[in-house]
Amino acid sequence: MKTIALLLAMPLAMATASAEEYTISNLSSSPSEAPSWIWEYFADRVMGGKSELVSPIIIDGDGGKALVLAGRVITKGGGFIQVRLRYTKGTFDASAYSGVELEVDAQTETSWYVFLRTKDNFFPWSYYGAPFKPSATRSIIRIPWSAFKAESTGKKDVRTQFLSSVAIVAAFEDFNAYMRIYRVGLYR
Repeated sequence: MKTIALLLAMPLAMATASAEEYTISNLSSSPSEAPSWIWEYFADRVMGGKSELVSPIIIDGDGGKALVLAGRVITKGGGFIQVRLRYTKGTFDASAYSGVELEVDAQTETSWYVFLRTKDNFFPWSYYGAPFKPSATRSIIRIPWSAFKAESTGKKDVRTQFLSSVAIVAAFEDFNAYMRIYRVGLYR
């Protein structure tokens, strides 16, 4: 009888555990993105910069598929390359979550950021940014909403109920960037 009760309780426990996070993209899943989220990529060249972005590809990484963000960041005239997940239905209500969760690895620890955009970001150079330090081995990094600072926006704090994109960015320092992105999500 205890075995039957335990088996009946397992789906409920699994549902509760999975409700603690929201996966926007998991490259090892099919489909890899949650409904209405798409990957986009670009470099500062769209604004006259000189950084060079290698077209992102999906590879078999350390224990799963990963999206590769690679290129050369050149700060003269700009200074960034990025991949981002954009919500195609306007805005996503992320207010029930505590922040962004990444599963990544990178060859360098410095000059990595997560940029968020909401309906409060009118200009292309407007975002909420937070730095993070990936390791050379695949690891999970959590960035709370409170770590994001406003850049060229009228609202100081991120209004997470109006989230429109989550970007992983190499920026603000001259370097050769190489990161494998396994999963992007939100955590409670």
